[in-house]
Formats: sequence, structure tokens, C-alpha cells
Amino acid sequence: MPVQFSCNACKKKFKAADKFAGKTIPCPSCKFPLIVPALPVEVSLIQPSVKTKSQAEQDIEAMAALALEEPKQQETEVSQLIQFECTFCDEKVSFTLDLGGKQAPCPSCRRILKIPLPAVVNKNGPDWKKQPDKRPSGALRKEEPELEGTWNSTMDTVSRDALLEAGAIVEEFEPLTRAEKIKRLVLVMALLVFGSLGFFYWSSYRGKVNEDAQIAKIELNIKSGELVNSPGEIKAVLLAGVASYRLSDSADVSAPKIKKILQSALASLDKASSFVEKDFALLELCKSIIELGGGKDDVRDNKKLKWDEVQKFLKTPFESFTIPEFKLLALKDATSSFVAAGEVDRAVAFASQVLSGASLAKDKKIDEQSDFFAVVGLELFKAQKLDSVKQILETIRNRYTSSTSIPVSPFAAAFFTLADKDKPLPFAYAKDSNNDADLLCLLCVYLIEDKLDSLLGSANFKNADAVFRLNLLTKVAFLASILGKDIPILKEELNSIINEGVMPNLDSVQSYLFLSVISPSLKVSSDSWIKTADKVPQALKDFKLIKSRFLMASFLAKEDISPAILDDANKMEPVSLSKSLAYRHIGMNPKNFTWFKASLDKASEPEKSFGYVGIALSADRNLKKK
Repeated sequence: MPVQFSCNACKKKFKAADKFAGKTIPCPSCKFPLIVPALPVEVSLIQPSVKTKSQAEQDIEAMAALALEEPKQQETEVSQLIQFECTFCDEKVSFTLDLGGKQAPCPSCRRILKIPLPAVVNKNGPDWKKQPDKRPSGALRKEEPELEGTWNSTMDTVSRDALLEAGAIVEEFEPLTRAEKIKRLVLVMALLVFGSLGFFYWSSYRGKVNEDAQIAKIELNIKSGELVNSPGEIKAVLLAGVASYRLSDSADVSAPKIKKILQSALASLDKASSFVEKDFALLELCKSIIELGGGKDDVRDNKKLKWDEVQKFLKTPFESFTIPEFKLLALKDATSSFVAAGEVDRAVAFASQVLSGASLAKDKKIDEQSDFFAVVGLELFKAQKLDSVKQILETIRNRYTSSTSIPVSPFAAAFFTLADKDKPLPFAYAKDSNNDADLLCLLCVYLIEDKLDSLLGSANFKNADAVFRLNLLTKVAFLASILGKDIPILKEELNSIINEGVMPNLDSVQSYLFLSVISPSLKVSSDSWIKTADKVPQALKDFKLIKSRFLMASFLAKEDISPAILDDANKMEPVSLSKSLAYRHIGMNPKNFTWFKASLDKASEPEKSFGYVGIALSADRNLKKK
């Protein structure tokens, strides 16, 4: 029969099979070890005799059986009455289970009480699925996240975000104040400015790297590449352009090294294709040599040379000119550069140095040495360097005082009329003479006095020999270019004589070549030079090169440089200095970079190299300006 016993810990009563009698087992409710009582004596006596086991063996078997046996879910036992104390009279009262959660009168005080729900006791102990909450009662409980967009029972209206998303309402923004608008505008402008500056310097640096690479490639081609067999004037002008680029502040090349580049350029002219191309190249070299001069700081940093060294170096190309008018033009440009650099006294000294020695005159009717001094004096007068002007006036006057056989000087006549008009000229000329020299003096004086119309418009002048008019107009036009005078009748006569294209001898050709150089300042029309180019005698030795020079003058007369102008450049003689300089001229216009670079990829040498030199020089000068 089953053995009845109770747990000493939880006080619950249990029944165990008689086979567990006298053994130690855990309490089925609280798991506290307890000993099942032994069977009564009378019961144990009537059992058949069996081999008994020791108490330890019995305990082990009992524990193993309990471990292997799955505990049965116990029914929840509920007390039949709900017992509690009355909150009014403190009497213990009892109610049946069916009144749980309802209200009833207290049997003692007859007050209405709220009957609590019956307590349910689980005989198996606490449920492991329901972990006890040990946090304080006021602690925040983590709730399960709600699904997005759901509308549960706690919501009484649709959310504002949902209405905005559906477009049911329009969000209203508060307008910005004036101060806020200004702040935002300043911020945007600052970002734009700094962004633009950053992009500009990045693109400038990138362009500078590309230009350095192109210049280095050109130098290599001149020494041992495609340009090694080019004419001397091509290599000389290319090296002059390289030297000008290397003189930039950002270039890491010292002035002595640049001087060696220019010395190589001068040496290249020994193999020039013609004296015409050589003189044009010498004009370019003189400009590059003058750029070498600088102040004390630049000399100390090896960026420039001393002016004494530059003056000595500049004399070499001056001694190599063949056409006297070109030498006169170079002296004018050198004087202008010396004055701009603040070396006024050096301009006078250099003129004396160049003009010392043998007479320069090819025409004994004109004293060209006085002409040269007068041109220097006119440049100084234009810059208002009056002390130096007086020095030049005294030099010319002393020259005529020392000798009565010196012929007249048309430019000296104009110089004295302009700078020393209160005193008579140091020489006399006949105003009514048909002599070339006297008539030229009269024209130069009339140019200063603004009376040129009366002489150039006369029938005698218009009916004069074309070569005679050409020689006179060449001198007067050069004087007008120095003074910056724009005289309509002079322009008309120049266009007329250039249209005629009279070239019976080499002297007249040289006059036309000289006019082609100063043509941009005189604003001679492009069509006039095209007509002159068509009239160049084919019997001339350098017929094609001379024709290209006139086409170059027509090219320079065009103000609008567009991709179509390449056709005009390509009409010039290939591998000529004129065509090469035309490509350099296009490259020096910043507006042409995009389309011109694409054209250079298809161009041949030396035009391609000249184009890249022009682009490099233009980019470097624009970077310095900005």
C-alpha cells in the first residue's frame, strides 16, 4: 500500500509507492531531500523473503528512478474558499470561489467589500517560462516595436508625417530674416570664390607641367630630333622663345644658362637660309636679350643678368644686321626697353656704342648716323626724359658744328622741330627742292607740324615716280609709328603704294619688307598686302620667302583670329620663318587654346613647335598678370 508522508520544508503531503519506503528522495514540490517512512512491521513481515540491499544502494536506485521519470504535470489546486481580512473591521471573512472579483457585504460589519480573485497555486513550483521581473516597479519596460504605418488602439488621429507623405497637408516654412539671407549669400559666394581659385590654380599648375614638358621636348628636338636640320633662323627664333619662357619667375633655370641658350641661337644664324630671314630673326633675338637685364635682387638670385653684361651681349646681333632700316627699328625697340626698365642713361650710351665706327649710310645724301640718334631722342622725348633729350640734341648739333660736309638728316629735322623748336636746325635744307633728301626733311617736319596733308595731297607728289614715293613714305611711316600718329592721308597713300607693289630693285623690296614689320602700328589693310604678295618678282632669289613675309603682314592685319585663319597661315611657304611666326602668333592668343591645340596635333614641324611656344608664353604671362 502507498506510504503517506509530508515534506518538512514546504509542509505538503505526498504518497509514495511502498518500494520507496525507507529511502531518501527529493520533494516533488520544492526538491528538498526527504526520507520516505518505512512500512509498518506487520506489513513487512508478510512480504516474501527476498535478498535485501544496503541503504546506500537503495538510495542510489531511488534517485536514478526519479531522474529518469518524467514528472507529471500536477493539477493546479485551488482552495475552496477565499479568505481575507475585512478592511473595515479587521475580521477574517470567507467567501466562495464564485464570488471572486465581485463585491459582497462583510458578515460582521455589513460593509461592502471587494472580494479578491482566488489565488492559484501550481504544485509543480514556479513556471520557468515566466522569469520574475526584479526591476523596480517604476522602471521603464521595453515594449515590442510596433510595425511601421500601423494604427493601433492607442492612436486617436493619423500622424503628421503620414499626412505630409500623402500630400494631404502642405508644410509651411518660416521665412528667413534679412540677416540669415545675407549670411547664406556670403557663404555661397565664399564657396564659389574659393572653389574657383582652387580650380584655377590646379588647372594652372597642370598646364604649367604640360608646358614645361613641351618646351623641354622642343629643346631636345633642336639638338638631336626633328628640328636638328632646320634652317638657322628657325632654330634661332625657337631658342629665343624658349629663353623668354625660361625667364619666368617659376622656371628653375638661371640667367647664365639662358644666356647660353641665346648664344646658341645667335650661332645658328650662321646657317640662315637668307639675309631677309636672318634680319627678321635678329629682331626677335634682340628682344629676348634685353629681357635678360634686371635689378640687383634678380641678379643676386640668378634670375637676371647685370645691365652692363646685357648691353655688351646686345651689341653682337646689332653688328649682324644687313638691312639698315631693320637695325634702326631694333635700336628704337632697345631704347624703349631700356627706358621701361629705368635705364635711361644706358639707352644713350648704347646708341653711341652701336653707332661708333664706320658710317652707316648707304645714301650719301642723308646722314643716317644722325637719323639713328634722332630716333633714340624721339623715344626719350616720348617718355619725357628731357635731360637725356638735351644730351641727344647736343650730340647731333655738335656733329654738324664739327663738319659742314655732313648731309641732312630727315629724322633729326623732325626731332629738333619737336624737342627744340625755339632754335634753328643745325643744318639747312631746301623747301622747294625736288631733291629726295630735302623733300624727305620737309615731309618729316610737316608730320610734326600736322601739315602733311598739303604735301601728300598735292598733284606733284601723287604723279611722282612710284619708287620715289615708296622711299619717302617708308621713312615718314616709320616716324609716324614712333610718334603714334594716325594720319588718314598717310594711311591712304601707304595702301596705294603697297597695292602697286613696285619692286624694280632690291632696295625697293627692302622698303616693302620694312613696311611689313611696322604695318600693324600703321593699320595697313590686309588686302593691300595680299596684292603686294602677288606682285613679288619671281626672279628674286628669295621670291617665296619674301612673298611669305607679305602674307604674314596680311595675316597680322586681321583682328579676328578664328580657326579659319589657319588657312591663311598655311598659304605661306612651308618651313619658313613667316609661317612659323604665324603659328606662334595664334598660340599667344589665350582664346585659341582649345581649337588650336587640336590643330597642332596634325601640324608638322617647325610650325607645331612654334605653336606650343606661343601657348607656353601666353599662359605664363597670363598667370603672372592674375
